[in-house]
Amino acid sequence: MQIYTGTAAGENLEMIKKKGLGIMISPSPSFLPRKEWSDIPCALDNGAFQAHKRGFPFMRGLFMDTIEKCYCVGLSLDFIVCPDIVAGGKRSLDFSLDWAMGELRTVPRLALAVQDGMDTLQVKPFLEYFTHIFIGGSVSWKWATAHEWMYFAHTNKKKVHVGQCGTIQRGQRALELGADSIDSTSFVRNKTWDYVDEIYNGKQGRLFK
Repeated sequence: MQIYTGTAAGENLEMIKKKGLGIMISPSPSFLPRKEWSDIPCALDNGAFQAHKRGFPFMRGLFMDTIEKCYCVGLSLDFIVCPDIVAGGKRSLDFSLDWAMGELRTVPRLALAVQDGMDTLQVKPFLEYFTHIFIGGSVSWKWATAHEWMYFAHTNKKKVHVGQCGTIQRGQRALELGADSIDSTSFVRNKTWDYVDEIYNGKQGRLFK
């Protein structure tokens, strides 16, 4: 299971390399993609959650600019998270499909963010447009439905990513369920590098609730 954390430079970047982590790039006007990330795994979030938290609409221009900057500095992306609507259910799916069939139609590795109110029956007809299922949504919904999304994705030969797994318990639970990757900015933001080792060694996995 690949673990992605937030953007970094200097000592933090060296720790990311030492721990075998990747970087989940999020659109930001202040921390742009860097060439020195080219030798570590990178994926691109769409920034919808960050904008939602701050009370802004989806930043289309910033998202597209970040894709261009990743290309210009020579980064290869494991996947790009298709734009979505936080906890938006069917509206989020429709929004993502507009992007997947439109401006992102040539992206070779595209992740569909599933949100509260979405189910596998709604998603299945459109799986051809995506290589990954990104389990987002509220904390309670995410973990109540994670097993179902894992089974659905892997049965249909898609990879699964779980967002916001910054605690040992959540990371271990995702690993137990069979996630292909997870992310949290907290590893680099709070320097909880020891959590990475604990997630993989499984000592506290039974504590997850």
